[in-house]
Amino acid sequence: MNIRPQPWTRLPPALEGVLWMVFAAVCWTGNNVLIRPISLALPAVELQFFRSLFSVVFMLPFFLRAGWSSLRVPHPGLLVLRGVVMFASMLSWIYAVKYMPIGDAVALAFTAPLFATVLAIFVLKEKVGPRRWTAVAIGFVGALVIVRPGFATFEPAAIFPFANAAAWAYAIVIGRKLTRTIAPTVVVFYMFVMLAVQGGIPTAFVWVAPSLEMVLLMAALAITGLLGHLAATRAFAMGETSLIAPVEYLSLPLSAVAAYFLFFEVPHPAMPIGAAVIIASVLYIGHRETVRAREASRKAPARLPPEG
Repeated sequence: MNIRPQPWTRLPPALEGVLWMVFAAVCWTGNNVLIRPISLALPAVELQFFRSLFSVVFMLPFFLRAGWSSLRVPHPGLLVLRGVVMFASMLSWIYAVKYMPIGDAVALAFTAPLFATVLAIFVLKEKVGPRRWTAVAIGFVGALVIVRPGFATFEPAAIFPFANAAAWAYAIVIGRKLTRTIAPTVVVFYMFVMLAVQGGIPTAFVWVAPSLEMVLLMAALAITGLLGHLAATRAFAMGETSLIAPVEYLSLPLSAVAAYFLFFEVPHPAMPIGAAVIIASVLYIGHRETVRAREASRKAPARLPPEG
């Protein structure tokens, strides 16, 4: 049985959920801008290794308190597969932020739910109607507006946020299966363990001794990433998905503003247009999933009480 967490404030739960998601968006914005200077000083796999290692270290006290038995899982194979997929996703994201304007990269990363909708058909055997297919197609048109194929300003590095979004979408689909029987914190912990192992092997061949400043920045990177995930989890527990999910898109203007002041990046006029199209498509898909879930719950037969 799911127990609704108690509010930490006197605010209504829905409002508190929105504030938690705002905090998550701020954390992810910090995560994005921290990647840029680290990726210019260290190889991407080394950055990924330290980021994951710090995350594992920061999560260990929780499991020491909960007991090692909480780490027993029924589907280790799926956890390994998700770890491999997440390694591809996060490595792609490092390259995206390194080589692209951060605002463009964040906007293209929002295509992940579009990829997830397509993957759910083949992996989860979900049925997708013509309206959701149309929304997916329109969303990818929005992505094309951002990358501007066929124009002199086309950015070849756009392949990285697309790869990140596709891999992240696959990880979401796998995560849906895993979280039916495994606590989300356990799934996240094993993800970082897998990322640290996968990053550690190639790091040994491209090792660059990090300065104290880089070590501190990577620790901050791990902290902001973890806090973002924890805050988002809390947000969705406090409010309806239809209310909380749109707040995540706050990370786009925040990242664009941060990139402007820190790295002097001026977004192309096509970026907000394409981003608006992508976000509208994703919100519509989320709306349709909510409607389908409600319809399914209404059609579900009522459970009879056990005979006494």
